[in-house]
Amino acid sequence: MSDGRRSCLGFVFLLAALALAAVFGIGGWVGRDFRTGAILGIGAFAFFAALSAYMFITIKDYAWLPAVFGGLYALLPDLIAGPSDDIVVLILGAVISGIWSWRKSKRAV
Repeated sequence: MSDGRRSCLGFVFLLAALALAAVFGIGGWVGRDFRTGAILGIGAFAFFAALSAYMFITIKDYAWLPAVFGGLYALLPDLIAGPSDDIVVLILGAVISGIWSWRKSKRAV
């Protein structure tokens, strides 16, 4: 599997860990009680977070990761610091990724 695919799956599993933990937690709480919801939520988070960590650990080339993370940050509006900083983070991630890739290709020659 390519590094690009691993990173995308890593981010998908990370988002699934956050979203499904809340869904399973609330579902278990409504269906049974708070303890059941907490156990289901923590279990779902642990499973998907472990899958995400595995995907990120097996990546061999991290040069493009800042651009992917910058794009992900731009897609999560108002979650961290509001919508005004999204374009800055997206551009900064792409610039860091470009410089990192350029330096790596420069060393390879």
